[in-house]
Amino acid sequence: MPLLNGLSAADRIDIEDLYSRYAWALDTGDVEGFADTFVPQSLVEVCTYTRIPNRYEGRQGAIDLAESLRVWDRFPGCQHYTGQLQLVGDGFGRCEARSYTFMTDCRGEAPYQIRFVGRTRDRLVRCAGIWLYEERLIQLWEGDVSPGFPAPGF
Repeated sequence: MPLLNGLSAADRIDIEDLYSRYAWALDTGDVEGFADTFVPQSLVEVCTYTRIPNRYEGRQGAIDLAESLRVWDRFPGCQHYTGQLQLVGDGFGRCEARSYTFMTDCRGEAPYQIRFVGRTRDRLVRCAGIWLYEERLIQLWEGDVSPGFPAPGF
């Protein structure tokens, strides 16, 4: 089977599945399922509106992140979306990924609100036949994201 950027078509489908499992587990309060999308020695860094990154390391860190969101009174009804994945694999079970991401708040009546717009930079590894996050960096859509424009930032 031919490779595109070091990944087979099956790898690309399996990676899309990883992103789906992550979002579904997070948005349905499945803390263990969320933690299962990471390798045991993983790192998640979330840098949002405070611009101070929150770091979560290892399986316990992933559990702590998911649990903190699960019990936050403003979180139920939120949905996470990731798309326009750009993937570059090494052909040996490792992959660098970047994507757009946003979160909607679907509580109450429509129209619903967009609560977060950003980007991710991820390192993925294939373990026991499935793709998992080794590192997940979640950032606002700002800063060095637009170096091709004449004005710095937005």
